[in-house]
Amino acid sequence: MLTTQHFDEQQSMHARCGLNTQRILENIANRYIGTHPSNSFTWRLYSRQGFRQLADGRYDLNLGEKFPDAKNGQFGYAFTQIWSETDRVVEWGLSCYGPAIVYVNGLQFYKTEAVDELNPTKKSSLKIPLNSGWTTLMIKLRKTASGFGCILGTIRSKWANPPALSPFKERAGQAGWIYSLPTDEDVYRDRALPVPDQSEMETGIEWRPSLRWGADKIRQPVFTRMFGNQIKTAQYAFGWTRLLCQSPGKQLYSFRGTTQSAALTVWINGIEVFHSRASEPIHFDIDLAYGQHQLLIRSESNGEDWGFHLDIHQNDKLCEIELPHPIQGTDERWLYAGPFQNDRTYKPEELQTMYTVWEPENGGLYWRLDQPNAWVRPYLENMNFARWNYPLGVTLYGLLHAGRMLEREDIVHYVTHHISECTKLYDYALWDGQQYGFPWVNHQLVELDMLDDCGSFGFAMLEAYTEEQESTYLKVAEAIADFIINRQERREDGAFYRESPGYYMEKTLWGDDLYMSTPFMKRYYSLTGDVAILDDAVEQFMSYKKYLYMPELKIMSHVYDFKFNTATYVPWGRGNGWPIFSLSELLEVLPSTHSRRADLVAFFQEFCDGILSLQGENGLWHQVLTHPDSYEETSCTAMFIYAFCRGLRMGILKDNRSAFEASIQLAWKGLTSRAIDQYGNVHGVCVGSKYAFTADYYKDDLKWKTNDAHGIGIVLLAGIEVEQLKIFLGSDETLQ
Repeated sequence: MLTTQHFDEQQSMHARCGLNTQRILENIANRYIGTHPSNSFTWRLYSRQGFRQLADGRYDLNLGEKFPDAKNGQFGYAFTQIWSETDRVVEWGLSCYGPAIVYVNGLQFYKTEAVDELNPTKKSSLKIPLNSGWTTLMIKLRKTASGFGCILGTIRSKWANPPALSPFKERAGQAGWIYSLPTDEDVYRDRALPVPDQSEMETGIEWRPSLRWGADKIRQPVFTRMFGNQIKTAQYAFGWTRLLCQSPGKQLYSFRGTTQSAALTVWINGIEVFHSRASEPIHFDIDLAYGQHQLLIRSESNGEDWGFHLDIHQNDKLCEIELPHPIQGTDERWLYAGPFQNDRTYKPEELQTMYTVWEPENGGLYWRLDQPNAWVRPYLENMNFARWNYPLGVTLYGLLHAGRMLEREDIVHYVTHHISECTKLYDYALWDGQQYGFPWVNHQLVELDMLDDCGSFGFAMLEAYTEEQESTYLKVAEAIADFIINRQERREDGAFYRESPGYYMEKTLWGDDLYMSTPFMKRYYSLTGDVAILDDAVEQFMSYKKYLYMPELKIMSHVYDFKFNTATYVPWGRGNGWPIFSLSELLEVLPSTHSRRADLVAFFQEFCDGILSLQGENGLWHQVLTHPDSYEETSCTAMFIYAFCRGLRMGILKDNRSAFEASIQLAWKGLTSRAIDQYGNVHGVCVGSKYAFTADYYKDDLKWKTNDAHGIGIVLLAGIEVEQLKIFLGSDETLQ
């Protein structure tokens, strides 16, 4: 039997905390939150003059579209830089319109062959190493009759798609690739490639997107410059900035400016302080206290040149203004949105936000900057916080329950803040994907083409709704329910499965998907009373039992492959953890009168008996349940603890109570002694899996990782269930 020793037992959580479950939970939760602080999105300048992304997340670096008059034989260059928190290798897909050479950190990495250059539908796999810190990518492109440019981006855009950021000092903080004008000669044939921290003026060639307006545009009023002078009367736009009042106490501030507007209104901190009509000058004084003040201006088009200019003085000293929200890649001081077409009257608080797209019925409006084609876009650059994916759904669900048990409002708030950041930007993310080809926030929720994308995180979201009555939670829940009920791929018998044409998982059914669906369906039923979705969840278990259950072992195969009409017959640990966890959730709300309850209770009892019989000598279960020579795996052990505790509390496992109590005690001690160290790090968690027909893949290729998101939340939930079982059994000594 293989035992896994991640650290000396003296360094274990058990050595420090014994069986004080609350301290253990607190240490794990504190470590996670400290490592993943609640930093939200990064907003950056993005030029629509740059390259769009395709639906698969790759950048369409098509210089032929940018320069249709380019001549055969001319050269062009595309340049970007990528930030990575760690050293890692990421698989990229390259398709070509013509010849291309890819350089990584100034060195040639890949050169296309003739077969690449003639077929833009061919995708070559490039495993590009990313440094901890910055990695530069430059592509030398040449125009031929076949085209001019390439398509490049990561293969797994949902999971590993670091944003491309613009190089050169002048563009620091901007998003997207930059590209050169075509050149007759290969500029970099005999000299070093450019580096990101130099000035682009030093390169000797012209780069796009354009950074500044031309002289003719500079002379125009701001909204003519941005929107043109053909805007109809009654249309309007907003400017938003933040005034910094730096004199102590309350002082008189003078607002002076000009306007070319049919009407103009000024609000300070949401209060209207000035209104003019017919291009009257801006002229008013107001007392303001020391500090920051929100300044919002509404300007109505007069059908001609249109805009405003405003200066603010205090004792003849020009006052400083700044962007009302941090935007990387610009030194502008105002955000602008327009032109609005409807006749709605907006309140200042409806506009002074980064989370809203206005007038979606007219194509949508969002904040822009007074630079050529410059829009503001949010980018999710955190590893965890504000990210939407299924492992984080498990993590947040565990943290939420830990916060409740520990009576730690700060932990509960951390969870609801994370979820709210995702849901409040849901409408924006949909619009962002439509506008730019691929969204940089909520990737999976926007794509929403498999259960992994929605069910796990949606489950945590609906549980958090009891804490945070945020309306956007319900809107997202409706979208998830609609997907599961109406669009999720199913077999003829109604079972969820993965069609995934052309992908390795084509025509498969995974035990994982019981967790990716039925806990959400349970919560949605509890919220809405929709009996049909509860019945659907019940039938999923009956169908999955038919395809995956191995009655001789009383455990589940990981996957059923319909291409070969057989289960894999490999009982992966977490592949059993997902179903037993989810079944315990469903039985919690399934009415005693339900026609299938007895069947599911019997299934749960048999399933738990099978799992019980395979527990390892140290209390942990193994990566492949029937292979004691595979490593001890943390996440499945925690899931089995969770299910056993709930089964005892629901009275389902009472006939073999002593055996399950002893198993829980041994397993929890095993986790806290062998898998959780004194700092709250969770070791031995299997990473996300593919599938195979051999146990060797799971044993040898599917490695474990410390603090993988698949394990942290479920370990917290296991500890919470251990504590609740103690209470249920009426004695704090029962498990000690």
